[in-house]
Amino acid sequence: MKCLTDRPHSLAVGLACLLLLAAPAAVMAEPIDLDADQAEIDNARGVSVYTGNVVLTRGFRRITGDRMTVHLTRGDDGDQALDHVVIEGQPAVYNQQATEDRRAVEAEAPRMEYHASGPERVVLLEGARLVQGRNTFSGERIEYEVAADVVNARGEPETGRRVQITLFPDDEDEEGDGQ
Repeated sequence: MKCLTDRPHSLAVGLACLLLLAAPAAVMAEPIDLDADQAEIDNARGVSVYTGNVVLTRGFRRITGDRMTVHLTRGDDGDQALDHVVIEGQPAVYNQQATEDRRAVEAEAPRMEYHASGPERVVLLEGARLVQGRNTFSGERIEYEVAADVVNARGEPETGRRVQITLFPDDEDEEGDGQ
């Protein structure tokens, strides 16, 4: 099935169709909401493209950008599940609300990837900045593993661009787990 729409009610119908086909039990626990000016949904290929002020919300995470390409994967049982999303923007932005056991995270880059599993992570590309509490990280590439709360940053050796990090030790979790 292939849908192309630029009308809000048609977008909702197309998105509902996509989510019903791509909703295993794990994803249903945390539904994915998408809002965009335009959507092209191709369930046969498992690829959908959303353009124009795109907002993806999943649980305590919110991703915004100018263009998002959503990739689904088909399991052995034939069901489709969210694999990854490629986000482009000026900038593309990732926000993770603070919870009882972790600090808020805000990140931006011209291009990013959100991987739903294996492990769940956000990869910021082409010049990235991530703020976790008051701690800041910047570099050519930053990878943030959501569940593990781990940040990996890289510079660009060819240009001499290095990773820059500012840490505030008093931002550690009150329970002393070192986050």
